[in-house]
Amino acid sequence: MDTPKTPPSVIPHQLVRYAILMYWSIFWLFNLLDKIIGGAHFLWVGRDRFAQFQKYFASTGLDSPHIANAALAVAGALEAFAFVFFAGALIHELQKNRETARRWCFVGTLLTLATFTFFSLGDHWFGDRFELLEHTLFWFISLASYLVFIHLKETGMEEQSGNWPRRQVVTTAAVSAILMILTSTAIFQHNTTDFRLRTEPITAQEVGDNIYKVAFPFLGGSTVFEQSLAQFKKSHPDKAIQHIYTVPKPLRLKKADALIFYIITEDQP
Repeated sequence: MDTPKTPPSVIPHQLVRYAILMYWSIFWLFNLLDKIIGGAHFLWVGRDRFAQFQKYFASTGLDSPHIANAALAVAGALEAFAFVFFAGALIHELQKNRETARRWCFVGTLLTLATFTFFSLGDHWFGDRFELLEHTLFWFISLASYLVFIHLKETGMEEQSGNWPRRQVVTTAAVSAILMILTSTAIFQHNTTDFRLRTEPITAQEVGDNIYKVAFPFLGGSTVFEQSLAQFKKSHPDKAIQHIYTVPKPLRLKKADALIFYIITEDQP
């Protein structure tokens, strides 16, 4: 009697295993690039992680940049090793070394859990509830993805033929291509519409008698500050700038990415 063949799965298990390893490899790669590049550049909008860490520690009275550097170094090292192990697991998985891939994925998952635990402790300390929610979700997603990875086995059809059904391969390729096109379009569209905000001046809003407010956009930097002052002087030739104030320090140390400063003027004689 012939042994009944295992019916093909809707999504090949091996494809899901590849997807898990690819996701975490790309995830940690871009996190590392964000720390190396920092800030906003052509086709790349990141955050200045050193400034973010220094802001967090300063909110607790630890103003030394060395403390922020040390914390950033620890976070960067954890992320770098996590990337190495997930990328290594993916390579072993492609080479059909599944037991080795499982061990590398296990270490990568441990490093991922350690990284998000490290961030969550910091979120508790600094009182950042939004980041805490984000890092907690990623902690559980990482654990769940590892459990899925180790419990998925190849179906009988995949083991016998070594190939996936043509329809599923075409569908996967089409979905991947659509996602890439949408993502690339969004990036280029953002570069066209919003990247200019890094250098364009901001129009000051009058909020009181001889008091003007300037709120930076997310991408604003020193060039925006200089251009905004130059535009203000040109637009208000009858005003003389006496003082420039930023918002109080406790407010600047909270969850605001944008800077707000006030221009105090007086009438020209």
